[in-house]
Amino acid sequence: MTTIRIAVLGAGFMGGTHAHAYHKLDGIDVAAIYATSPKRAAPLADELGTMWTDDLDRILEDDTIDAVDICLPTPEHRAAIEASLGAGKHVLLEKPLSLTKDDATAIVAAAQASDRLVMVAHVLRFWPEYVALKRVVDSGELGAPLQVNAVRRQPAPAWVEGGSRGHLTGGSLHDMLIHDFDAANWVLGTPVSALATGIFNPKNDAVDQAQVMVTYASGASATIDGGSMMPESYPFTSRFEVFCENGAVEYHFQAGGRSFEIGEPTNVLTVYRNEGDPEVIDVEQTDAYENECAYFVECLRAGASPDRSLPEAALDAMLVSLAAQASVERGAPVRIDAV
Repeated sequence: MTTIRIAVLGAGFMGGTHAHAYHKLDGIDVAAIYATSPKRAAPLADELGTMWTDDLDRILEDDTIDAVDICLPTPEHRAAIEASLGAGKHVLLEKPLSLTKDDATAIVAAAQASDRLVMVAHVLRFWPEYVALKRVVDSGELGAPLQVNAVRRQPAPAWVEGGSRGHLTGGSLHDMLIHDFDAANWVLGTPVSALATGIFNPKNDAVDQAQVMVTYASGASATIDGGSMMPESYPFTSRFEVFCENGAVEYHFQAGGRSFEIGEPTNVLTVYRNEGDPEVIDVEQTDAYENECAYFVECLRAGASPDRSLPEAALDAMLVSLAAQASVERGAPVRIDAV
């Protein structure tokens, strides 16, 4: 097996998560950790037996490095991916694509123009229960999906080190609920419009709690509710419920603490049919971030397009987020194609 060398750009919560995931995979060498400060990068590199550097060109000019995994702050995504593709690297880019439509469309255009493999890390597409739910819907046994109801709520993320972060993340509407925008698109197809109300968080300079209704070209709709302004005692909670022509399938998750990885969770996927009792689906528990990174590596080895999580799909999710933001500001529905 040929060793694939991957550099991780960013040493925050997600950079560390991805770096640890690669470290567990056979035939993968975490070639470097890039960050502007050694505070997190140096201990992470030491733990994984690699180097840290604050010189991005050193990574991009190293022909022995096959790919980069970009977990930098969202406003830095466009410059990082354009430079990485220009240097001939394959790229896994952490969601969301960017904070603006111009940057997002430029990222997609750069990916389309390149002969390198580009994947966006929308992790719910690799979360075992979401994968199983999608499989049930796609089987057709429940008929066409008609409505999605999604909830994602938590206190302010513990990995944010205080201060205003809206300028870096876009707030929960853009950084957190985009998970559910993408998952709803995955199930329902092409989004058409968004109508949203939201609560501005003065601590974050952003909309950090919102309710969003999305309509779809198929006539289906999704209602997505949540954010990160919940009380400190509130456990991380997510729900994803799909109502279909002939039944429903629901995934309910609640952590044992304020963040998704804390404590013993409630974690139940249930199928409801018109006949018979509800069926609780037993889903093999695997780490979604490891699944995501492993899929990226599989595509690299096979020279295959990462169809499960392409930049074009990430753009669709981001456009829903931007339409929702505009709807909060205008107090009216906003068409996706008018963002």
